[in-house]
Amino acid sequence: MKINVKRIPVDGEDLSGEEPGSIMEIEEPDVQFTRPVKYDFHAQIQNNALLVTGSLTTPVKLRCGKCLKLFDQALRVANFVFHQELQGEDFVDLTANIREDIILELPQRAICDEACKGLCPSCGVDLNVTRCQCQPVRGSVQWHALDSLKLK
Repeated sequence: MKINVKRIPVDGEDLSGEEPGSIMEIEEPDVQFTRPVKYDFHAQIQNNALLVTGSLTTPVKLRCGKCLKLFDQALRVANFVFHQELQGEDFVDLTANIREDIILELPQRAICDEACKGLCPSCGVDLNVTRCQCQPVRGSVQWHALDSLKLK
C-alpha cells in the first residue's frame, strides 16, 4: 500500500480500504491469506515526517497443531503505527510494515478449538471424530524406543 504524501492535508487524512491477501507473500500450506487485508488509518505530516496510525484486520487459514485440519481465524492489529522521515519522495510504501505487524499477530501454535483432542499418537485417527481402539500408553512416549534395548 502506497500513500501519496503530497496530497495529505495539514490536518491529516483518514484512509480506509483493503489490499489483497497476496501482499503477505507467504507461500505456506499451513498459513494461507486468501482474503483481503482491511485497513483503517489516519495519515499526517509532522515535522517533515509521515505518521500513520490505525488498525488492520484480516482472516487467515491456519492448520491446527493438534488435529491438522485447516481453520479460519481473524487477526487484528489494533495499534498499527508507522513513522518515517520524508526526504523528498512523493509516495511511501507501507506494505512491508503491514506484513510485519500481521505476521507478529499469528499464534505461535495454532489450535482450532480449546477442546480439540488431536490425533491418536499410535494410529493417527482424529479423536474429535471417533474413538480409537488403541491401548493408552503408559509412561513417557518419547522414551518408548529405549524399552526394547537389551542391555547386559
